[in-house]
Amino acid sequence: MSVKLTKAEQTLRTRRAILERSRHLFATKGYAATGTEEIINGLGITRGALYHQFKDKLGVFKAVVAEAYDEMTQYIIAKVQPIEDPWEQLVVGCQAFLEIAQQGDLRRLVYIEAPAVLAADTLVEFDQYGFSLLYQAIQAVVQEGKLNTIDAEGFAHLVNGSLNELAAWVAQSKDPERLKTAQILVETLLNHHR
Repeated sequence: MSVKLTKAEQTLRTRRAILERSRHLFATKGYAATGTEEIINGLGITRGALYHQFKDKLGVFKAVVAEAYDEMTQYIIAKVQPIEDPWEQLVVGCQAFLEIAQQGDLRRLVYIEAPAVLAADTLVEFDQYGFSLLYQAIQAVVQEGKLNTIDAEGFAHLVNGSLNELAAWVAQSKDPERLKTAQILVETLLNHHR
């Protein structure tokens, strides 16, 4: 016996299907090479349904990237949660962020496609929660006397900028040595202020 979906359930199902299909296409072909026709092909929906859910292809891409940022944050949280020492949480969290730069579709979506397609202020907006976690971690180690800096918030921006640049550098290559080098560099930066 089939259960009839409510309009809201059908809308959510359609949205999810569009996001999953789009994520695959953007991660494999790139934003520029993906057309809206290709997104809806095989989903059994019209272009109007796509535009009803998302204003345009850019709207779809923003939603895909927003989900990717949420996924990144959850990955980092999962890495640091079992750790009790705030210093080790900070180091492991930063290193986990860099690991993402070599992880399949996240690598392409976040470090290659997003900077090429989205405005800088949009990327900063997506990164707010992740930055907040970094800032909280830095505040915790400063309060414990484990980090010496003249300003915790400024240092958080320094580390965040370094992480973003290192991640972009790591994403340009699939060489695991580049990732290891970046992780050592960020740990060295942090230890320099310990």
